[in-house]
Amino acid sequence: MDLTKQALIDGMQDMVFVMRVSADGEKFYYELVNHIAKKALNLTDEMMGKELNEIIPSTMATILTQQYQHVVQSKQMHSYEDNYFISDDGQKISETTLTPLVSENKVSHIVAVTKDITNLKQVETQNLISRQRLQYSRQRYKSLFDEHTDAMSYLSISGKIVRMNRACEQLLKQINRAQDRRNIFDLISQQDFQFIKETFDNTLKGQAHTVDATVNSEDHYQIRLQIKFIPMIIEHQVQGVYAILKDMTAEHFAKDALLASEERFRLIAEHSSDLIQLLDQKGYFVYLSPSHERVLGLQLIGDNRKHIHDIMASDDHNSFNQHLKTAIIYNKAQKFEVRFQNINANYCWFELQLEPVFSDTGIFKHSIVVARDIEARKTYEHELQRLAYHDPLTGLANRRLFNTRLEQVISLYERNDNAFAVIMLDLDDFKEINDQMGHDTGDYVIEKLGKRLKQAVREIDTVARLGGDEFIILLPDIESKSDLNHIIERIERTLQAPYRLKELTFNVGVSLGAIMLSQGYISPSFVISKVDQVLYRAKRTGKNKSIVEIQS
Repeated sequence: MDLTKQALIDGMQDMVFVMRVSADGEKFYYELVNHIAKKALNLTDEMMGKELNEIIPSTMATILTQQYQHVVQSKQMHSYEDNYFISDDGQKISETTLTPLVSENKVSHIVAVTKDITNLKQVETQNLISRQRLQYSRQRYKSLFDEHTDAMSYLSISGKIVRMNRACEQLLKQINRAQDRRNIFDLISQQDFQFIKETFDNTLKGQAHTVDATVNSEDHYQIRLQIKFIPMIIEHQVQGVYAILKDMTAEHFAKDALLASEERFRLIAEHSSDLIQLLDQKGYFVYLSPSHERVLGLQLIGDNRKHIHDIMASDDHNSFNQHLKTAIIYNKAQKFEVRFQNINANYCWFELQLEPVFSDTGIFKHSIVVARDIEARKTYEHELQRLAYHDPLTGLANRRLFNTRLEQVISLYERNDNAFAVIMLDLDDFKEINDQMGHDTGDYVIEKLGKRLKQAVREIDTVARLGGDEFIILLPDIESKSDLNHIIERIERTLQAPYRLKELTFNVGVSLGAIMLSQGYISPSFVISKVDQVLYRAKRTGKNKSIVEIQS
């Protein structure tokens, strides 16, 4: 059967190219192309018989020539993946299989069958992203669970402790050093057992509950716990319960001791690492525990009376006043966060438990404040927030943060007709840098490029790394194309500088596509897709090129 017949290849659903090989095996000529390939790539019958370099851009022709020459030399089938562009559908991903036709021990023709695997690759990419997100979520959950300062555990539906964090292990050691009690109900005193069991059973119905319980330690010391039961619901069914345990002994003792005896209260407060404060009706200090000197380095009680506002960040005054007012109105303890100033004039985060105290006749007398240092937790939460919205290598915004800011700019665009622009760029031959110089050099180039881009744009602009060597820049409030061109010229000048690493000095080309939007309905996905197409056109014209398009 003659495989080069036009009728045969036109019956195939994939793109088919029959390429004639020159006698020296160096050049390749279009001999037959099926109608699927002609339609997708705008090829005509007049192009048949012409050499590869005459039909397609030189960069792409060089890549294809290398693949064909590999088949000529090996005389074996060869497959590879590549990108190509269709005007109506945009960028596609293909898998091409090259089959040599050998005559007299020489390759006379090569049959190339190209399959569109764009959808398959998109599914693979989405699956990879989903796995990465799941792994990140698991790591974030594990970090939050293990490093949380509150005692946290995961319970089975029978109350068995399946897993606990370090804070929970330390708390249970205080209660039972042998650690042989692996069920939450083994810890509860007999007097509270029935109530705690009923609360736990209600949690299994799908609602969170908070309850106070009394626990007797091995030393027969009574510990007051606050237990918060949170149902873990998977596919509409409760699979277990999270238990957050807080040792409220100091708070309960502080309140009870103050009502019974100020001397007993002082005894407890003096041995507490938390800051314990007694405030009068107006918020002035009546008593401060010695821990204030250890933690904040301050001695506040003397001849001059001090108000709690004196050690609190001014931005937190309103919050404190509102919580105090709520506590008095409803006779209910309030928990909130504020910043206290230490002797070095630095502010640290504290979690406050504010408890109002009333006389027998219901008149508000004073309030008790127990403040716990949560600076480490706040720092950790801030770091998690930063990692969620920034690229770890460059410190630039990541795709998530860029999309958020793009949505904000689009909102201003729709309300006020504020024109804006988006620039997308990537490095030319970045893979060769990694392959020839090593990934450390590649990371250095990416990090340096990010810094240069930040220096080349305005304060209001957003530079983001989308991944690999791909960057994107959001330019709000661009009034004209000349303004955009001015910024692009500044970026190009900045990126032309050579890169120096140890003994190496080298230049890196960058291809750039930009669009400016001034009217019409748009969406974030439209903007990113459009600028990606413009970048692709720039890369097709050659290396180190830029194209600007005005979208109206």
